[in-house]
Amino acid sequence: MEIDVSAWTVIRDEPGGRDKNKRWIAEDADAPRDQHWLWKYRQTTGDGSEAALTDCAEVFTSCLAAAIDLPAAECRFAILDGEPGVISRNVTPHGFNLNTGTTYLPEVEGYQRRPSVGSDPDGGRMRLDEGYTLDSIEQVLEHVEAPPGVSDLSAFAVFAGYLVLDALVGNGDRHPGNWAIMERQSDGARFLAPTYDHGSALGAGLTDDNRRDKDPVAFARRGRANPFSPRKQLLVDLALQAVRRSGADLWVARVAALDEVAIRGTLEAPQGRLSEVASTFMEQVVLENQRRLCHGDAAEDR
Repeated sequence: MEIDVSAWTVIRDEPGGRDKNKRWIAEDADAPRDQHWLWKYRQTTGDGSEAALTDCAEVFTSCLAAAIDLPAAECRFAILDGEPGVISRNVTPHGFNLNTGTTYLPEVEGYQRRPSVGSDPDGGRMRLDEGYTLDSIEQVLEHVEAPPGVSDLSAFAVFAGYLVLDALVGNGDRHPGNWAIMERQSDGARFLAPTYDHGSALGAGLTDDNRRDKDPVAFARRGRANPFSPRKQLLVDLALQAVRRSGADLWVARVAALDEVAIRGTLEAPQGRLSEVASTFMEQVVLENQRRLCHGDAAEDR
């Protein structure tokens, strides 16, 4: 299902990042903030020859998160003035401020955000940080509560679930700007925000020719947690390390409980959005990553 948002009200533009012309929209100008949605057009593939499947990656990852009951931004397929894209629901309730990890990590000893390089001020800026580790994130989250509605789990245990989701969908873009903490305005209490921004998952930037040439199993096994130190860690290794440290085995158990029918049901797109080649490739990537997470054998991929 896709929603035509052409008649929705533009609340404000959203600057920054690789996505151009992002904007916050709502069905009604007076809608509360949790009814605001971030519109994103599809990006293009690296060579500019095709539309990247960033919308599919966002929606599919949102659906997989819901399937394992992991707090995540709700995403839906949408159309704006005839152009396909995606809308992502605001994760910040009324009465809260949202700050990304970049706000808090500089307080951690050993963390250093290095300056940008190149002509694009956004290009690779998060991948240069030193000391971006599970240790630094755990320190930031030490006095932070789990997302509202989550009980009996620490914020770090929920963050471990975000890393399990990353490993499942091959999202190597969990940089410090791609997770956040919500601060309640009334008393300053801090809560981990639901996970958001998964447009890099599932090989969304590949062309269909790339997908035909690649083995999805081999592609899954090469998934790296690019922004983290030390460099070139496997996504599955990092996720399982976080699970062990936090005691959050439930996330792996919930991933293991997904059967092929359930997984296939989370990977459905409106007609014309997704080729058969892309659909099959994405499904095989998820199934292989599920196997690796649940068998704990990522080390064999090195």
